[in-house]
Amino acid sequence: MLRHVEKILNAAKLGRVGQKTLRKFRREEDGSMVVFSLFILILMLMISGMAVDLMRVETQRARLQATLDRAVLAGASLDQALDSEAVVRDYFEKAGLSDYLTDVQVVPGDNSKTVTASAFMEVDSYFMKMMGIESLDAPASGSAEESLSNIEISLVVDISGSMGRNSSSGQDKIDDLIDAAEDFVYLMQCNPDDTEVDEFGSPVCTVEENTVSISLVPYAEQVLVGETLLQQFDATEEQTYSSCVDFATGDYGVTTIALDDGNFLTPPTVQRTGNHDARSGSSDSTAGDSNRTCRTNSYREIVPLSNDWAALQTQIADLNAGGYTSIDIGMKWGVALLDPAFRPAVVNLSSGGSPMIDPAFADRPYDFNSVGMQKVVVLMTDGANTSQYELTDGYRGGASSIWFNEDENFLSWWDASADGYMYEDGTGPHDLPYGDEWAGDSYDISYTVRRCSGRGWRRTCWNETVTETVTPTGTAGRMTWPEVWQKYPTRYIENLIGEDITIINDSNKNGRLQVICQEAKDQGIEVFTIGFETSSTSSAVLETCSSGDNYHFDANGLTLDAAFTSIAREIHELRLTN
Repeated sequence: MLRHVEKILNAAKLGRVGQKTLRKFRREEDGSMVVFSLFILILMLMISGMAVDLMRVETQRARLQATLDRAVLAGASLDQALDSEAVVRDYFEKAGLSDYLTDVQVVPGDNSKTVTASAFMEVDSYFMKMMGIESLDAPASGSAEESLSNIEISLVVDISGSMGRNSSSGQDKIDDLIDAAEDFVYLMQCNPDDTEVDEFGSPVCTVEENTVSISLVPYAEQVLVGETLLQQFDATEEQTYSSCVDFATGDYGVTTIALDDGNFLTPPTVQRTGNHDARSGSSDSTAGDSNRTCRTNSYREIVPLSNDWAALQTQIADLNAGGYTSIDIGMKWGVALLDPAFRPAVVNLSSGGSPMIDPAFADRPYDFNSVGMQKVVVLMTDGANTSQYELTDGYRGGASSIWFNEDENFLSWWDASADGYMYEDGTGPHDLPYGDEWAGDSYDISYTVRRCSGRGWRRTCWNETVTETVTPTGTAGRMTWPEVWQKYPTRYIENLIGEDITIINDSNKNGRLQVICQEAKDQGIEVFTIGFETSSTSSAVLETCSSGDNYHFDANGLTLDAAFTSIAREIHELRLTN
């Protein structure tokens, strides 16, 4: 009995010890971080494994997408002679990805081609399998289109005097330009890769009609607008001998040129250039057409919004070199012909029996934000801005102070300071201009004559004053200033009357050029520039004017055609649509 009692007491004692041990174990914290660290390690391994799987998927997706992008770009090229779908599949085959190409669609057009493709790859997972994810998807899709639709181009080319010099090609620069510009308009409005010819062996143009408009803007010291085109603008009418425009500095801050609004109560805002010869010397008494600021050779005239590459080539073939250089004026006109504000003039010029512009272009220029539209200026020069002569106010129009006797080809003018008329023979002042208003009265004119007598060492010479009585005949008519400039150089008249008639506008032409270039770029117009054997300084000016590094070309006589061709290709360049 005692033994049983002892066992019970011992058991109770052990229970108390066990309970005490359990309580101690419960309070013990040694080794708890090991468990937590194991949990974190497992979690990190899982996340790292997921990252590895995702990186593998992205690598394969990027490889698939890059191959697809290159394939659709090559297949959509209008220059691609091979079957477009076969080209796409060949790209994937060469990359070892043929099994993943799921679909290829080709939509050809008369003047466009669209290639769309899709691909799909299933990438097995390594680590995500532990979470039940056996594989991950790597899709790729894309579309590329090349099209000539809705392109508006202003081709602004330098025909100044320096273009008559030889280039590195061995021929005159103007001839290099003609060859290159002819190729450019053909590349833009025709398919150069089409081998089809007509019955006469000439290439057949297969480009969709009326999709690319080209305005040709030749420039030298001025731009000859042409009277028909100038009548669409709110231009002054002092004379109609010539049709150029003088722009103020502020005019370069906008892409528009004011059109004629039909309001005769408000003065015109577009200043017509005087038809003056500012280059002949002060002793030259006859104005020379080849020295005029606004020369009127037909090849200098703007050709607006043409859809006829053959007609453009004919006009380009007639280009010739002569005059100073005003790149800013050429650019101003090139940009204005792309501005939608010019559209009302296009509507007028595309109507009637013999429209200047094809009626198909009556809705152009498109708005700047139109979808699927591209506006481009191609600006070419072989030098830098030089002199531009303008008439000062008061000498552009209206009655002049010059009187002309046509019967005797004799000039006289009113001299306010002398309170009389001065004559071309150096006499004056007179009460009346030289003519029959004298009613038979005469006047004397004296001049010095050099006389000599004898021969050899006996020869003697002396000056002798001769007085001659002059009786004016004929009628003296008062000339308008435009009539004066049609007949006389400005320097000749300046020398006679002792007044400054012209100003040389050349101090900030580069600044004005950059302003109009920036305005064009701000409106989304792409500006390509070509420096044709120019200096580094001129090249820098052109590069700043352009839309960027890939938009400026330095060329010589051997590479000018290649530069124009490259620009044509850039305008047609392929674009991934998604």
